[in-house]
Amino acid sequence: MSDPIPPILHADSLHHRRTPPGDLNGVSLAIEPGRFTMLSGDAESGAGALLRILGLLERADAGEVWIESQATSGLDDAARLDLRNRFFGFLFAEPFLLDSFTVAENVAMPLFKIACAEIEPARARTAQVLAFAGLSLAADVPVGELGTLDRHRVSLARAVAISPRVLIAEDVALHLPAADARGFAELVRSVPGTLGISVIATADSEIFGADRVIRLERGVIVADSQPEPVQEAGAHD
Repeated sequence: MSDPIPPILHADSLHHRRTPPGDLNGVSLAIEPGRFTMLSGDAESGAGALLRILGLLERADAGEVWIESQATSGLDDAARLDLRNRFFGFLFAEPFLLDSFTVAENVAMPLFKIACAEIEPARARTAQVLAFAGLSLAADVPVGELGTLDRHRVSLARAVAISPRVLIAEDVALHLPAADARGFAELVRSVPGTLGISVIATADSEIFGADRVIRLERGVIVADSQPEPVQEAGAHD
């Protein structure tokens, strides 16, 4: 019998109070690498808070988040920022692009600002993720000239450009029409298999067909389609 795969993220007894509502009340979970994990629940479920805490965008009031073997609660802001930039890519409901820059320039930006890539490797990686997102022919088009769906595709390409270990996807496809949302969902859903990047998302789970769906209500996990064993901290070493 093979050994279990160590989790890429491990949360232990997370407590958090938010305004507006969306508390967490002692949430623990382990997330296996290479999978698409959906956090499901309404606005008051705590799913959004859990996603942001796992992605180091917010701090929990109590509890611990382990990223591979590293505990994060004791990190100062600079160390958290550095780890967040290196380990995660982020995809939000709004693309947050620079309209006067081209598609390729928007996508390449984190390669220079975060990964400090050389020009030729950055150019090659940009071409690779643009092809993945179906944007190769739009590389030199200013983002301001794109439609809504293509702007979301640019945002996805930018989020995976530095080959993060985990893509944090918050309210994916929320502002897209139904037909576009399904196509974009299929693209995001393909990230683990095509690019080898794990995905943790909040969105409409029905259009994504996630590997694992974790449902929260009132700050606790009430259903988990494929629970992973939560390892003790020492098991990460």
